Amino acid sequence: MTMADKKVEVFAAVIIGCVGVFFVFGMPFFVGGIISELGLSQSQANLVSSAEIAGMALSSMLGFFWIQRYEWKTIAYFGITVIILGNFISSIGFSEEPSFSLLVMVRFLTGLFGHGVCFSLGVAAIGRTNNPDKNFAYSVAAQVIMGSLTALLVPMAMSKYGISGMTIPAIFLALIGLFFVKYLSVNNPSETNDGQTQDGSQIIFLPLIGLLIMVVWQMGVGPFFNNLVPYGIGNGISSDAIGIALFVSTAMSIIGPISASMLIDKVDRSHAIFGALTVQILIILSFTGEITWIGFMLRAICFQVAWNFVGPFLMGMIAAVDRSGNYSVMIPASQLGGISIGHAVIASLLNSGNPSLINYYSGSFIALSILIYFMLFKNRSE
Repeated sequence: MTMADKKVEVFAAVIIGCVGVFFVFGMPFFVGGIISELGLSQSQANLVSSAEIAGMALSSMLGFFWIQRYEWKTIAYFGITVIILGNFISSIGFSEEPSFSLLVMVRFLTGLFGHGVCFSLGVAAIGRTNNPDKNFAYSVAAQVIMGSLTALLVPMAMSKYGISGMTIPAIFLALIGLFFVKYLSVNNPSETNDGQTQDGSQIIFLPLIGLLIMVVWQMGVGPFFNNLVPYGIGNGISSDAIGIALFVSTAMSIIGPISASMLIDKVDRSHAIFGALTVQILIILSFTGEITWIGFMLRAICFQVAWNFVGPFLMGMIAAVDRSGNYSVMIPASQLGGISIGHAVIASLLNSGNPSLINYYSGSFIALSILIYFMLFKNRSE
């Protein structure tokens, strides 16, 4: 029988993860603020965004080397301190005559040593719990709530206070996280290593295959979702209407992780993964031809519900074969890396002048992730 987790430790890990991932949810608004408030070009604003995301991904990849070497509470205090300093500098240092190169450096370092560290640490801490699948579901649910509030409140704050409308909430959230650091579980490498029953080669092989599945899956779902705005505009739906549809779909997508948390102990992981990813493929292929606003919103809701339903199962499958946390800490890198690679592929597809290729590409890579799971992962993890 699976041991129960200490609720306060799980909650602390969820909060630390939210502190880290906050800027990912708010990045579209931050980019807009850089353009409107600082007067930088769209290209420069996207480079600032890329620098931050790249820093977070690199931090997650490097997590393999620091996750078991240092005390988790010390890592959390360090990451939160960098988040506070980086966002404070961004708030006051670039209000007049902004330096593009300096802004890029500040955001890269904030992502590398701040947001990326906390995001990766939160994921690793949840991966080390006794019920990682269920706890990942709670984490995703918390992030959905945070993302919905970000989409609702941050644009209004930025219109009034400039980029401080994004950076000050990041600091405020970091201060909340600071209070919960003391409740983080204490990492003990010897305990996790002793509890690992697989042979040495399998300890390495299975988590890496799990991370590969995550990369391939995100190559399909992430870029497709991020291209829903131009798809809606191409179908004559106004930007405001698209924004409302995506806000509603994001808020409604909390059904996904809540359903996952209720069903994780009752359904087979393989059935859940196959079913949810198949639904995603069907929804993606349904985004074709003329579409009404209602049709657009309903599809977006179903897509995001399936996305947030299957996420805990996919993250949990890595944690289940990696009790050390050495590989779970790289889950954010696999997610961000997959989205980044997928964007590059879609950019080249758009040059062909046939936007419908995005649907076939995204559906194909989700199908490929299913294939890799059943061919290389499922039987070896049982």
